[in-house]
Amino acid sequence: MKKVFYLCLLVAFIGFISGCTGASKGRLETGDPLLIADDNLDVFQLVGKRPVTLAELVQYSAEQQYSSLDSIYNRPPEDMTGSYYVQLSESNEIVHLAENVTVLVQKGGVLAAGHQNGLIRIYGVTGCSAVQTSAEPVTGISWFPGSSVLAATSGNNGVVEVFGVDTCSRILAADVNSTIEKFSISPKGSWLAMIDKGRRLWVGPSSGPFNQIFRFMHEPLMLSFSDEEGLLMAVDVKGELNMWSPLKGTQIFNNKIQGGPFEFVKADGPYLDMTTESGNRFRWDVGQRKRSAYHEDTNNFFLKNGVVSYRSPRKRLSRKVFFAPVSIEVFRSASAKAYRVNDIDGEMRYYSSVTGEVLEGVQDLADWKKVIVGRDFTFSERGRPFILAEPIAQREFQRLYCRFIPSKGYFLWWDKVARPDDYFKSRGMLPRRLGLSGQSPLKWEPLEVGKIDIRDIN
Repeated sequence: MKKVFYLCLLVAFIGFISGCTGASKGRLETGDPLLIADDNLDVFQLVGKRPVTLAELVQYSAEQQYSSLDSIYNRPPEDMTGSYYVQLSESNEIVHLAENVTVLVQKGGVLAAGHQNGLIRIYGVTGCSAVQTSAEPVTGISWFPGSSVLAATSGNNGVVEVFGVDTCSRILAADVNSTIEKFSISPKGSWLAMIDKGRRLWVGPSSGPFNQIFRFMHEPLMLSFSDEEGLLMAVDVKGELNMWSPLKGTQIFNNKIQGGPFEFVKADGPYLDMTTESGNRFRWDVGQRKRSAYHEDTNNFFLKNGVVSYRSPRKRLSRKVFFAPVSIEVFRSASAKAYRVNDIDGEMRYYSSVTGEVLEGVQDLADWKKVIVGRDFTFSERGRPFILAEPIAQREFQRLYCRFIPSKGYFLWWDKVARPDDYFKSRGMLPRRLGLSGQSPLKWEPLEVGKIDIRDIN
């Protein structure tokens, strides 16, 4: 119990560990209502209310999951000083946006996520924040961003439901007396196409009725309308590409794409991204009938294990707390003119005893002798100062030190000192020194750095 008490104190005072109390749910204060927190909501109450944009959703979620790195300056209780250290290492920021998600459709600045409870949440549009399917979970979504209609399947895929994105309401439940395996709604919502369990292709206006116009010999992998919605395309596992005119209900094109059998096909306008069963990938130009390099999706939104996340191109210093006293020992070899540092992370590193620069490939010698390191993590040899860690802040009798290790990041810890003081050397910045020499340049890097992402451009 005592350890738990100290842990909670640590979180309260320094904010190094997030998630101890859980992320709070709430609403953004920039709209009506911008963020849906209630899974049992009445979607009709959302009519006329502006949905949250993706930029706002990412910003809000990031604020719930990441505390400010500035909290490193919050000192711990005195009896915990010296009992832990923190590692800050740079990585791409990952923001979790939604849980219990079964289907994700995202393009540009809009996103639709189908949930286990049958709710489809929509972000980045001018219409509704959500629509509700008649069964659960949501099993499929077809929607072209910007379209006023969205189609979805749920439960046992008995019907395709068509929703008005502006009104939050269901327009139609398309039923062809069979389980729906694949379906697609056209960009403007004029046409709906469905492939049932018997591999029959049904096409008609989105309001019905629907006519069977084709039957596949092999399992279809992709069904999609062209961007101008004048063509309907489908590809099966053997690479058979077929096109139809939804208006006339007639087949207008047939071609065999070589390289199969295929496992996955995705339409991207006039292109098809193809993945074979053996794992080979390429892009197929439908108009030119030729292949090119596979199109790597630069989309930073992804669905994994029921969680929708955003991988930001910006870098973030993530924290890891180690509940152990700081230990850094230094040994000197006269024959190698080198220092061996038994470092804070448990690894051994070697530096020149002349220049303080990093050394590689130093042999394990017999003349290593321990060097006395001061309480301020410095030592000297023949008047040359060497520095293991930089003091960056102090609060009364507690001082915050920082050691930078290339490829590992920053290590920070609070230590007790004999004389009180109160200062910040450069708040919001961290010191970076290459090597040990006190004469080598010291650079200060900002805590928050990185590329522009969706929060900056929307």
